[in-house]
Amino acid sequence: MKRLSPLWISLLLFALPILVGLSLNRLAGDLLAHHLLKQKRLEIEAAMDERQRALEVSIGDQLTRFSFDCGEQDMILLRDPKHYSRHIRLQGLKLASGKGCSSLGPDLPIIDVSSLPDPAVDTFGLTATTPEFNTEQELVIFSKQKGNIAYWVLSNSWSHTILEKPCLDCFYLELIPLVPGISRHELFPRGDKRIKDEAGSQRIIFTPTSSQIQQVLWAGKALQQYALAQAQRYAIWIGAMLGALLLAGYWLLRNYRRSLKGLLHAGLTRQEFVPFYQPIIDSRTRIVVGFEALLRWERAGDLTSPGAFIAYAEEQGLILPMTEQLLDKVIEDLPQLMPEQWVSVNLVAAHIEHPHLRNQLQRNDWPSPARLTFELTEREPIRDIQAAISEITLLQEKGYHFKLDDFGTGYGGFAYLQRLGIRQIKIDKMFIDTIGTDDPKRNLLDAIIAFGRKSDMEMIAEGVETQAQVDYLALHGVFLIQGYLFARPMPLHELLQWQQMPATESA
Repeated sequence: MKRLSPLWISLLLFALPILVGLSLNRLAGDLLAHHLLKQKRLEIEAAMDERQRALEVSIGDQLTRFSFDCGEQDMILLRDPKHYSRHIRLQGLKLASGKGCSSLGPDLPIIDVSSLPDPAVDTFGLTATTPEFNTEQELVIFSKQKGNIAYWVLSNSWSHTILEKPCLDCFYLELIPLVPGISRHELFPRGDKRIKDEAGSQRIIFTPTSSQIQQVLWAGKALQQYALAQAQRYAIWIGAMLGALLLAGYWLLRNYRRSLKGLLHAGLTRQEFVPFYQPIIDSRTRIVVGFEALLRWERAGDLTSPGAFIAYAEEQGLILPMTEQLLDKVIEDLPQLMPEQWVSVNLVAAHIEHPHLRNQLQRNDWPSPARLTFELTEREPIRDIQAAISEITLLQEKGYHFKLDDFGTGYGGFAYLQRLGIRQIKIDKMFIDTIGTDDPKRNLLDAIIAFGRKSDMEMIAEGVETQAQVDYLALHGVFLIQGYLFARPMPLHELLQWQQMPATESA
């Protein structure tokens, strides 16, 4: 199956949230319309509560100060902006004497006094203006005081202002007074009545707290269309933002995976780190006695040079899982090698400063102690020497052996040999290359060999590339040779073929 290009993946990641959002547009629109209907109910209830509080304060203040004579004091109270507010369209007095006055001045035939119900003592009544020419009626609050009547015609403009948001013709409101004197079934409509009869219209019935008016709020097609348009806009914007986040995450992840650290993590997941075996040969018999398992990164059929990643892997703490992966494969490969041949695996200090190596060997039931050996490099210091001594001692008791690699190149090689109980050393290529030259380091090579022989150490020469180097080393008592003169590092299947070749050809 052909893999998608990064460009197509990017387009899909960006477009997918938008497409999903648009596919859910109808459902989201229905939910949003229902939510807007409930929000409108709360908005109406809040507006009515605020109006109720304002009217109670204003009307209460007027009633205590009316003289009920339509004189100066009464007219001041009727026209005072504090009382003649946005909640009141008109207010007035009808006196027991038959006279009257209003906030406009003269008495107006706003209400029919004879038809007014008698409210309870010290309470207010509710009526309505006379219906004419199919226009909206206004609600009227009145109070009877010793034969006099004070009334307040309430403005219905607040309801239209609220109903026109967030879109025109979205809502229709019916007010149903629940008080004596006004028929329970008489409706006071606000908005477009046609909304009520539209197919699929929704309604909510509620009675605000401390109110004598039941309300039925309707929402129709206009709200549904508005909600669908909003849902579509939200789907595009939110989908675009999610798509941008997915796109950014994809490229960050892609760049991370293409970075060395990301590639190393991916290599560990895919088990791309494998052993390549370089033979170690006894120059006296030309017999392969063992191998060093060298870490190689086999990625997409290509080999990456160890120099390109080993140092970085050590810095990032990845060398431990890499070595663990390598050791598992070496343990798996051991049965395919000759029984007398051993394999040496490189370690870093952390392997023996902590029980990493011991735990891994224990998980594998302590495999082949006589054939599995380990190399510690002198180039990196061992910081917790006591922990290292303890770990190495435990492993040596199990039969495992340790070599000191890169001897003479780094930190405290002689001290390590003494304190860690190591009896094998590997002479670094840096010293082998001085053979046959005037390089002053050749004296160090001779000193290392002399020390090894005097201490009865097993010595292995690394990086041997010429027969002259082999002869020099043999003359000085070093016979275990590792280097390109005899063989380069090889994967297991090549190594098995190489061992089947005659000695002259394999060399």
